[in-house]
Amino acid sequence: MNITIEIAGTFAACRQDGVEALKVPVEDFLSGVARMREYSCLPEPIPDGVRFIRSRGDGTVLVVEEKPQLRTLQWLDEASPVPYGDGATYRTVRLAFPFLVIAIALRGGALTGVQQCFYRTAPLETLEDELLLPNLYNVSVNAYDQKCWLCLANLKTDLSRMSWNQKVAAIRAHIWGGGWNRSSEVHEGKSYWSAMQGVDPRVASLAAWQAASRSNPLFPLEVAWKPSGLKLGETVNAMLAKVAPPQPAPSAASLVQALRPARANSKRKLLGLF
Repeated sequence: MNITIEIAGTFAACRQDGVEALKVPVEDFLSGVARMREYSCLPEPIPDGVRFIRSRGDGTVLVVEEKPQLRTLQWLDEASPVPYGDGATYRTVRLAFPFLVIAIALRGGALTGVQQCFYRTAPLETLEDELLLPNLYNVSVNAYDQKCWLCLANLKTDLSRMSWNQKVAAIRAHIWGGGWNRSSEVHEGKSYWSAMQGVDPRVASLAAWQAASRSNPLFPLEVAWKPSGLKLGETVNAMLAKVAPPQPAPSAASLVQALRPARANSKRKLLGLF
């Protein structure tokens, strides 16, 4: 019995003794081959809190979930002489949070400016999960073609040189250890802190938020946070497309391009492919 696989155009065909036995789209054929291979989504242990990973080429989107808890933050003082930067003054506050979903798109392991932050009142389960709008400084309303753009401008560390665990640790440390201020409102128009203060009396002001946090650290799970209108999967796909655009549909021609690094120059010329 002689079995061959032939790829022509956008279809792959299996021939048995010269007779076509099966024909499927190249994309389905490649998916089947991928299912037969063992692979690791990251070349090292998956960092704590990372719930989903999506990659294409040198682009990767990490979805980090932060669990509900009380957090100690540096929050811009109402009497601060400037809204952010040098000269800004902060106060230490203790605030309760619901689940946070932080999606970060990296290219070559480095930040790209494509990053978003959402709320949830339940843990992530699937890519179909709905995302909720936060009530935070440093998260901008519809900035840079992103619904909930998270400002990481002051994270100057070169993440590309770090392990994946170190990358996530550095991002977390910056988010929770930095100052929460009005930079988004100055540069991007509006932050979700000012946009969402009417969502619930318990977060209508910083004082109210602190008081509610002392009374019930899990109260944010009861708040009717406004829906973003986005699901996790579509958000991750859109972010990945910004840093690693989708490739053309698989075809015989695109597979030839994928073989470029493996072919000797002389053989390329001989086959007349390039």
